[in-house]
Amino acid sequence: MATAPVAAAGARPPAPEAVEDLDAFIAWLQAGGLVQAGDPMPESYRQQALRIASFQALAELVGVLLFSDWLERVPAFIRKQMITAKVQDEVGHGHVMARVAEDLGGNRLTILEDYLEGRSKLLNVFHYEFQTWPEIAVGAILQNSAAIVQFQSLVKGSYLPYVRALRKILPEESFHFHQARNLIQTLLEQRDPVVRRQLEEGLALWFPRVLAYFGPPEGERFWSNKMVQFRLKMASNEALRQAWLTRIVPILEQLGLQIPDPRLRRREDGTWEYTEPDWEEVRRVIAGQGPASARRREQVRSIYERNRWLTEMMGIGEQHVKPGF
Repeated sequence: MATAPVAAAGARPPAPEAVEDLDAFIAWLQAGGLVQAGDPMPESYRQQALRIASFQALAELVGVLLFSDWLERVPAFIRKQMITAKVQDEVGHGHVMARVAEDLGGNRLTILEDYLEGRSKLLNVFHYEFQTWPEIAVGAILQNSAAIVQFQSLVKGSYLPYVRALRKILPEESFHFHQARNLIQTLLEQRDPVVRRQLEEGLALWFPRVLAYFGPPEGERFWSNKMVQFRLKMASNEALRQAWLTRIVPILEQLGLQIPDPRLRRREDGTWEYTEPDWEEVRRVIAGQGPASARRREQVRSIYERNRWLTEMMGIGEQHVKPGF
């Protein structure tokens, strides 16, 4: 399980005098160097930091539509309040990450426009939609637990504004996780065979999707990834997937849910075996051929066009000057 090296706690080596020396800058980052907004940085580092912030901003803003679609169909008022709070949180996360991107010279409207024009892609899980209320409970606990594992790794990265944004987001993701867990428990307490069947069907759908969420194993390519060298990505896809399985499998078992993977088992060395996702299918979905891909894009396009007058009036999305350049 490959992870990027991290300096000893408290170590803050002096920044290289010339950030144009990319090798020296990478060595400084690998020794524990941290970058603030506005600090001198190589253009390639700025681009990678902008890429990760923009990608997450898009994921938050589009991913929330899976849940906001259900606001008018939630079967209980208290649950409607909870899911409304979740939607509000996720939209807030998107704006926080958009601000991080803007400090790097990005543009929040460009983030949406790149998605609408097919220049950027969404994670596989956002190309689907929920069909039943119990399915939401299962999909949410799987997605939120995966996000928590991923963010707990990324929060150790080198770009401090992004790290601070993640520290704000993580407690709210924990709330969403416990909200989903409580919903599953409440549904199971009803002892309704139809509800249990829908929970199990939801688990059968979403477990392999979230298993694939982390991406295919990189092997030795992990170490040549610029995001890894820049300490913007701290763990390999497989290391994150293994950490997620270690976290989520006991929780699902405690809830009394059977994970529908005949190959799933933990070896004596702690490594999980599982049914390999169909990576060709995952790539096809990410490319925009998922069951909800077209609808999701049109939802975003409609929202974008409907609010264009407001963004133009307020000057939102005007190109920012790159700090420090």
